[in-house]
Amino acid sequence: MSKGPKKNSYEPLSEVQRAWLRSQEQARQKVKPSIVQSFAPVAPQSLYPIMQENTLRNTSSDWRERPEVLLKARALMVDTVRQKGVDDTAVLNAMRRLPRHVFVDDAFYLRAYDDDALPIGHGQTISQPSTVARMLMLLRAHADCHKVLEIGTGCGYQAAVLALCVEQVYSIERIAPLYELASFNLNQVRGVLPHMPNLRFSDGMLGWAEAAPFDGIILAAAGLTVPQTLLEQLRVGGVLIAPVALEAHSQQHLVRITRTSEKEWQREILETVRFVPLVKGVLHK
Repeated sequence: MSKGPKKNSYEPLSEVQRAWLRSQEQARQKVKPSIVQSFAPVAPQSLYPIMQENTLRNTSSDWRERPEVLLKARALMVDTVRQKGVDDTAVLNAMRRLPRHVFVDDAFYLRAYDDDALPIGHGQTISQPSTVARMLMLLRAHADCHKVLEIGTGCGYQAAVLALCVEQVYSIERIAPLYELASFNLNQVRGVLPHMPNLRFSDGMLGWAEAAPFDGIILAAAGLTVPQTLLEQLRVGGVLIAPVALEAHSQQHLVRITRTSEKEWQREILETVRFVPLVKGVLHK
């Protein structure tokens, strides 16, 4: 079996172990002697205070042995996403099926199902689940969204969610180690995916001309403008979703651009967001 990209290793913290033991002792004390103790899985909610400790770094060896906790945590994450206004059933079902913890570093394993962005190295992040879901919902809101280009593969999570929602996914990553990490992560969950996304190590601002036109394009990084090259690779009627800083050093906004004709595009400015910068070129290390 081939090994994936090397991840940082961390020693389990002693306070985490103590917190775990305390929770177990408290649970045992609550059981009345006259009642037969149940061996059903511990309710994940009671474990959340431990999972949320700011000092937690890596106790993944413990939690990987408790898959029922991760399943419940994923269900709670999807509930949070729904409560934030995402009602696209396909997107919600995709997130319910896809193990997000596979895509995060061991240091953040216990935060995999929080609605937070997490570092993935090289100054990049995995976007918070509600943001991913919101962008995909906007992308899929128009008819016939079957072929999508993603700019900024990162760790591969959004590409995997896309693969569960649309028929063809093309994704470009400009940072070589992240391209390798995404390839490894996607291979880890290939049994869940109906098809594998097409990945490319390249400058995302150039798009993927030979695969164009696309029904949808989604950017996972913010620039001052959306590259014209990408707009040209949308089919007429296609939609592009991107974070854009409307002015230098200004707050970023989510923008939806619809191609209305061969030479015309319509732009809508939506809610404020926060993404890493859109950068041209490639990075090999």
